[in-house]
Amino acid sequence: MNLKLLNKMELDQRIKSLVGKERELLHEILLTIKEIDQRKLYLEFGFANLFLYLVDGVGYSAGSAQRRIDAARLLNEVPSLGEKIQSGEVKLHQVSLIQKAARDIYKTTHKKVTAEEKKEILEQITSKNFQESQKEIASFFDLPVVEVTTQTVQADESVRLSLTISKELAEKIQQAQALLSHALSSNDIVDYITYVTDRVIKQKTSVKNRAEEGDASSTNNVYEPKITATVEVKPFSPRTKKILINKDQCCQYKDPMTGRQCRSRWFLQTDHKQSRWAHGISTIENAQLLCAQHNRLKYRQEAGLKYISR
Repeated sequence: MNLKLLNKMELDQRIKSLVGKERELLHEILLTIKEIDQRKLYLEFGFANLFLYLVDGVGYSAGSAQRRIDAARLLNEVPSLGEKIQSGEVKLHQVSLIQKAARDIYKTTHKKVTAEEKKEILEQITSKNFQESQKEIASFFDLPVVEVTTQTVQADESVRLSLTISKELAEKIQQAQALLSHALSSNDIVDYITYVTDRVIKQKTSVKNRAEEGDASSTNNVYEPKITATVEVKPFSPRTKKILINKDQCCQYKDPMTGRQCRSRWFLQTDHKQSRWAHGISTIENAQLLCAQHNRLKYRQEAGLKYISR
């Protein structure tokens, strides 16, 4: 179609029609994301979480992915949200404001915002703009004004951070800097972050130069289980995990269909390639790093095999 041939009224009708179809399609997308989330299919595709799947697997930007995740999960709690999205009464950024507020409340008070409360505030922000929605949500949940953290990558690949911290956290940082004054000559916050970060990395990845049980470098220490009806296999030592972190550095799960590796660096756990219930032993050759999500997926997938083997 040559849009240049359409008059202004025809173009007006066309854009409105397309927007309506776009909202209907968005609703279908959210329903699909909700189903993928509930069945945790992103794990089988080789992604550690739904966010990474939508960004790296589907192609959404980080912001677009998070807004759709927030909406899909709220849709699960408040089904009437679907009609409001299709009609245009509620936008995705409004939904994200509600979900972020709920997360912040749980983080600070460990109290979950109920579906009824979310439905109530959803009614109050219907057809309102972003700033009006912010005020309504802050007032409804009695939330303080919080500055948004921003992160910008600069031309030289350095990262500029802008964030607001509480008075209590600022005092804790100052106390920590004072306690480290023997190691840090300045009170510069970047020096402090660098020092603490280096210490954490060293603590979590350094391997002591001594033989430990489960270390493949000493065959005398390899645990050989007896082949009986039930087998007791010792767990991996902390040293084994450090060796794996230095060697593998990320989750080793691969999607058997596509060969895509998860590669998440978050919540890494040491896993037996051949499971303990199947007489797998705690050696470095039988060890691999899996993120917590894929470790649980592997367990669920093997649960049926374990039952059959009995």
